[in-house]
Amino acid sequence: MMRAALGAALLLLMGVAHAQRPQLTPEQAKRYTIAEVLATTGQAGAERREPWDPLADPLARGVAFKADYVVDAAGRADGVKSFVSVQQAVNRAVVDAAAQPRGGRQYILVKPGTYRELVYVPASNRPITLYGEGASAADTVISAGLDAAVPVAEYLKQYGAQFARVAPAIMEMHAQIAARAPTISTSGSMTLWTRNNGFQARNLTIENAYNKATGNARDECSERGGERDCANVPKVSHQAVALLVEGADKAQFENVRLIGFQDTLYLKSAATRVTARSFFHKSYIEGDVDFIFGDTTAYFYRSEVKSLGDRTMSYVGAPNTNWRTKYGFVFNDVDFKHDGSANARAGKFNLARQWFHNSRCSPYAPVAVDGYACVLGTESVYHAPKGTITPTVLETVGKMVVLNSRIGAHIDKERPWSDWNRPGTLAYRPAQFTSNDYLDNLKKAGIDPARDLGYGKRPTPADIYLAEFNNEQQ
Repeated sequence: MMRAALGAALLLLMGVAHAQRPQLTPEQAKRYTIAEVLATTGQAGAERREPWDPLADPLARGVAFKADYVVDAAGRADGVKSFVSVQQAVNRAVVDAAAQPRGGRQYILVKPGTYRELVYVPASNRPITLYGEGASAADTVISAGLDAAVPVAEYLKQYGAQFARVAPAIMEMHAQIAARAPTISTSGSMTLWTRNNGFQARNLTIENAYNKATGNARDECSERGGERDCANVPKVSHQAVALLVEGADKAQFENVRLIGFQDTLYLKSAATRVTARSFFHKSYIEGDVDFIFGDTTAYFYRSEVKSLGDRTMSYVGAPNTNWRTKYGFVFNDVDFKHDGSANARAGKFNLARQWFHNSRCSPYAPVAVDGYACVLGTESVYHAPKGTITPTVLETVGKMVVLNSRIGAHIDKERPWSDWNRPGTLAYRPAQFTSNDYLDNLKKAGIDPARDLGYGKRPTPADIYLAEFNNEQQ
């Protein structure tokens, strides 16, 4: 093993914009404690301070809960306290919370077994805790198998019946997916979807089983291209979310397993530039491409993240944090492991690429199209040879920091942080390590930060987007 200090004089964040493994100083690293990262929430650039200590919560301390509702696939349901479906128990909790809004947290015990269903947890008057009582998180599994390319009609055929008689807030979530066309898209593929502030889960598995029986090895022309002729290769959708946390502040996960391939965990703001906080402790997350992604603030502590090598490329993270949001994804004391596959052993996987969310064209590099241009506009569109891009898209810079962690040999030692796609493609954006990179790249693209975007002075010192501290590289 070797410490990722890797020549501190070269890599310290002191204006060296192109170092591929920027390192925090000890003083900078102090800003990435649990208490500091999770202390603020709300509007990007104007967050309010609201301290949160998830490790002090009974969930993290292993306190035994008294169940308000019990789910047992092998049991008998009375529709009041006992259920055979997790969604039905959630539905009853939501109905009861509407009738008694001043009550406390609601606890749903899920007995060991595999529950093949979707679970939608809406915003509610009371927070909900789902927990398993098995010997391990693997004993209690909530599983479905949707991917982004599933037609809406097929979604309704498979899962419409389970939403036939549910609370209006749950029906609204279901109707949002049912109204899409022609497919459910990435943000409709999730097995468990929560909008519930204070939502908790402990000692259970949430799985998107798409391709799990066959593997995820498909043709990758749509992602990488290169020396092959990709013109006649159909584009394949792999996106299949296990867990979507949407706008749920103080969402907490203890000893959970999140199983999937591409887009396993989606952490999404409820509104543009408004962040929420999530905390993952002693948990396990697996996937291949962009399998931890989104724009909120999330802290991963004492956990395991496994990159699966079914495909030739893998990116752990795909943050699209707004540039004014203080923190994106923080990994502290995490084991970044791999599955031992040949693709993983090649050592070319990445810790992250910054999601260029909703871009339709790139202002950052030439595209081999006569008359090509991509300029600032009021919408993000592209009609060859010209396109426009909005400030909202440009500002999804993506932030991720890894500290005190063990990084396996599957991660590229020289370039652990990847560009977003290849130069010359419509979706390209170079990796941006600090706010200086972001602002410099805008100017190179002909976009003046002050004149065109209304920005003031540059942050001094520069804001950190991608960095490491005190990691072990295997």
